[in-house]
Amino acid sequence: MYVSLIVTFILILGTTIFALQNGMPLEVKFFVWVFNTSLIAVIVVSSLIGAVIMATITVPGTIRKHFRAKKLAKEVDELGKKTQELENQLIENGEEKETSPDSPSEIS
Repeated sequence: MYVSLIVTFILILGTTIFALQNGMPLEVKFFVWVFNTSLIAVIVVSSLIGAVIMATITVPGTIRKHFRAKKLAKEVDELGKKTQELENQLIENGEEKETSPDSPSEIS
């Protein structure tokens, strides 16, 4: 978690420094449109578009993993309760066998 946060911060810092050092005017042609803008705006907008695309790709998988983890945690909790119940039954049955003189295990 912290590693990805640090890497993201370094990338943002590097992109900002690069954009500020390359602030010259620029003519951008996109299909039939022509824009006159600074290189800073092109770099920032391109970075934001890339971030939105990456978020669109990764968020659904992250949400699926979250719900799967939640479901598995609930299943682990239920299995823990069931294990505890079975251990309690085993202890109760074990005590009954020890106190009962006619149990089959004591005959042999």
